[in-house]
Amino acid sequence: MEYSWLLNILVFIFGYVTCRTFYFLKATRKSIKILQITQVVGLFIIARSLEHFQYARSFRLDIMKENGASDHNINAIQVQFENETARFKRKSVAQIIDCHGSFFKQMVDFNDWPTAMRYLEENRAAVISFIKGDEI
Repeated sequence: MEYSWLLNILVFIFGYVTCRTFYFLKATRKSIKILQITQVVGLFIIARSLEHFQYARSFRLDIMKENGASDHNINAIQVQFENETARFKRKSVAQIIDCHGSFFKQMVDFNDWPTAMRYLEENRAAVISFIKGDEI
């Protein structure tokens, strides 16, 4: 009986440490899920913006052709659009990767545009759920 207070203290410490451990694990899982959803939604937004950029490119080229622009000018605009698109793809993926920092670097499952689009395709259901407002 004289050590019952020690047993109570040890049980309390064990319970506290166990609670903190499970809270930490739960918070870690949620953080990883938030990172994954953020990556997918960010890539989706970038892909959609590129779709609209390509529409603007087609519209501008059509207007230039209607106005009788030279083939040289049309080719120059096409090259400019291609360069801007390639730069945008490269910089946007690099920015997503850089934002994770060294601690979460292993959470990024892509390293360039083609692998990012494969990752987006693999997580299509998460994007659709996000757009619909469903719980992910």
